[in-house]
Amino acid sequence: MDSPLLPPKSNLNKELSLHLLFIFIISLLLLVPKIFFDLVLADRLITQDTAVRSITTAWSQEQVITPPILVFAAQSTQLATKNDDGSARYEVEQHRLLLLPHETHMQIKLIGQERQRGIYQATLYQAQVQMDGYFDMQELQMQLQDPAFMQVELSTLAPYFTVLLRDAAGIDEVTTLRVNGHDLTPRPGQNYQGAQLYDSFMAALDLNDATAKVPFSCSFKMRGSLSLALQALGGQVNLNVSGDNLSPSFNGRFLPSSHQVEANAFNATYTLSNLATGYTGLYLDALPDKSDLILDIQQGRQHYAFVERLSKYALFFIALTFVTVLAFELISGTMVSLVQYVVVGSALILFYMVLLSLSEHVSFLLAYSISALLMSMMIGLYMKAVFKSWRQGSVIFLILMALYVVLYAIVNAENYALLIGTALLVIMLGVVMFITRNLNQKRQG
Repeated sequence: MDSPLLPPKSNLNKELSLHLLFIFIISLLLLVPKIFFDLVLADRLITQDTAVRSITTAWSQEQVITPPILVFAAQSTQLATKNDDGSARYEVEQHRLLLLPHETHMQIKLIGQERQRGIYQATLYQAQVQMDGYFDMQELQMQLQDPAFMQVELSTLAPYFTVLLRDAAGIDEVTTLRVNGHDLTPRPGQNYQGAQLYDSFMAALDLNDATAKVPFSCSFKMRGSLSLALQALGGQVNLNVSGDNLSPSFNGRFLPSSHQVEANAFNATYTLSNLATGYTGLYLDALPDKSDLILDIQQGRQHYAFVERLSKYALFFIALTFVTVLAFELISGTMVSLVQYVVVGSALILFYMVLLSLSEHVSFLLAYSISALLMSMMIGLYMKAVFKSWRQGSVIFLILMALYVVLYAIVNAENYALLIGTALLVIMLGVVMFITRNLNQKRQG
């Protein structure tokens, strides 16, 4: 059946006003299937997280490491209660004094690899860690004079040299552990509360012959996944981290002082002092809750992030498309029924489902190109049948392809997304103003 022609001019104002109103309502109603798409996207993200966690749990989780610390047993005496006879009763509390290194030089070399479960990948790495530096024993004595430690007394028990990390299951081998000129044998350590709960490995020390400076050298191999973070404990931390088969992003409180990132390799240098990090030299029982630097190496969620950002422009894109179709209605004199608007809007929503499905198996750019081309062709052919014109169908196809190119540019050019989006809104408003400019005019003669 042929599409109806626009009504006579005497009824055009009323009909066009109602037409615009119903098109606006249809645009809002199309957000309902868009909500269902958002639920599907959220479910795919959960499925990916489950698959990735099943890989990383068996390998090793996200690692967080710190420079080594010296742990001293200590105790404090506190007034508990008073007895019935008026005498005081005291309790002795056990503590751990955590002495941070005065200076630490760290070298971390990462080698990345991908492991797959189904269609999902997890980025894993092996790390060779080298730490060299020294503790200042005079700083320990000075810190103990602080009012915060006045009630604390050092125990006669031997201190421990301790290295903290997030997941001790990822330790492959401790190749070197030398403190104050003595080679030590590491053993599993205790848990420590810091920016999160730390595992550790440690070794008992004999500091009877220690001088003011207690040097240390420690190297070990470990495994991790998804990210590597460092809490830069101590007075001065100099870190060089490099990697192969990895292209990380740098996050955390501090960015590298210099870095170089290539397709499959990177190198970064950090220079951090306690003037910037805010760490004091000594802590009681727990470390401060800070994450100083993070290397995020997992890139598997990137296509989901792009799809999610694209879906936020769904209503905007539907509006642009409907304004385009409405303009062709007035130009051609052929009315597009509301059902046909619903069909076009459904195709625009289906674009996101096609994109999501394809992006899980091919590159995002290829998936986007196929999805945009497919939906533009279908809508263009549909509009050709509606307007009975190959020319108008082809023009609508080209306009949709141009809109998809602009939408892709908006999502990728984050710094200019607002500018591009605003420009399109201004253009769309101009088209609407042109279409509706004669709505209040009476028919002449």
